[in-house]
Amino acid sequence: MQTIRLIAFLAASTLAASCAKQGEPTAAAGAPAAPPASSSTAASAIPDVGKLETVTVTAQGSGPTAGVAVQEAMKLAILEVNGATIDTSSIAVKFGLDVAEGQTAAMLRGSAFAEAVAQRSNGTVTGFKLVNMTEPTAPGGHYRVTIEAAIAKFRPPKDSKKIKIVIAPLRVNVSSFEFGAQTVPATKVVGDIRQRLIDALTATGRFAVLDRDFDTEANRELDLIATGQTPTVEIAKLNQTLSADLLWVGTINDFAYVRHTRKLTTSDRELVSYSGGWSVSQRIVNVPTRQILLSNTLQERAPPTDPTTMDRGIDVVQTEASMESAIVGDTVAAILTRTFPVTVVAKDGMSVVLSQGGQAVKAGARYAVVSMGKEIVDPQTHQSLGRMESPCCDVVIDNVAATLSYGHLEKTKVPVESMQPDALQIREELTASQSSTPAAASVKPASGTPLAAAKDAPAEIAPTPAENANKKW
Repeated sequence: MQTIRLIAFLAASTLAASCAKQGEPTAAAGAPAAPPASSSTAASAIPDVGKLETVTVTAQGSGPTAGVAVQEAMKLAILEVNGATIDTSSIAVKFGLDVAEGQTAAMLRGSAFAEAVAQRSNGTVTGFKLVNMTEPTAPGGHYRVTIEAAIAKFRPPKDSKKIKIVIAPLRVNVSSFEFGAQTVPATKVVGDIRQRLIDALTATGRFAVLDRDFDTEANRELDLIATGQTPTVEIAKLNQTLSADLLWVGTINDFAYVRHTRKLTTSDRELVSYSGGWSVSQRIVNVPTRQILLSNTLQERAPPTDPTTMDRGIDVVQTEASMESAIVGDTVAAILTRTFPVTVVAKDGMSVVLSQGGQAVKAGARYAVVSMGKEIVDPQTHQSLGRMESPCCDVVIDNVAATLSYGHLEKTKVPVESMQPDALQIREELTASQSSTPAAASVKPASGTPLAAAKDAPAEIAPTPAENANKKW
């Protein structure tokens, strides 16, 4: 009986496996299976922090003896690859290149000397070959040598080739900001906004955002290399600190949502309302030239709440966070517009794909679009003044992804069917009053921006300040 049951079980298992195999194509057609993780996918998840690699160079040296000439050539080889990371007079001691002193020409050509160089330099010079040696032709002359050496070098990460930007701590002239009946420390607000700016700019993938908050900790790590407490090959990591290309500086002029009270003349009750907003002045400075590339003021006013005698306060945390989101969104959009104008990268009829997503544009918003013409050159300075721009149309953003956004063109002023996508660039956001189309009137603001003010309502059913404030911000 047990044997029969075993046979039946095996037969059922075989049949189930066969059915599963036959069903695989159907399942795959209905819902594509996720591709298996490959080694390349896993490797791509590893952050690129740079790495040590080997560079082979040819160098020449001279000296009163063959050993001194070789030593000088190796010094130059190390400096050529890594730069003057340490004092040239200490290179021989630091890397043990004094091993060349006292060596004859025959010894310098031998494999034993090459092995001694690699050992004494702790891997900094991983290969050595004496290519040519010329002995002095007269008493007191110098030996001249040509060597080929393999030197350890630090390869910086690919992100270091991006535009490097530093977000300076925001400036403010007050110690706190007023929100209803409470105050919020200014240090908290400027710290939150700066960190969110760093996060948002990093997420765009367009910049290498440099950290200036932890310089002391980073310098301690580099000191370990400079003082010889790590393998000598790590010396290649010195003098690799990146300098900024751009510096963003912001000043908070206004940041509040104030509670207003007014006594009723017919009773002891008070009418309470709230109003406020924010204002931030910003500059983008080209660090090498100190040239100001952008200087303007961003601001938004919060729609005021209707006066009411039923004051329940406001949600300070939510109101503050929403105003911070508005500042970050508008600031990032301004930085991206100045450094990387949003461009149409693909077009299918009136549907378009834009070169940026994230916080560069807002879902549901409408923007002006211009067609780019020929470049204009200043006849006096011979510098480019930019390209001619002609009004083209409007674009309404349908969907925003992390690095791209999708939309459609409306209100075309010129034929766009034959235009190349990259000839179209996005300009300022258009308000409802700037467009008469129904689509523009129904545009919904993106998250973090003020909503339209609540409609007037009788005092008995008017929204409370807390409800109204939470809707607006």
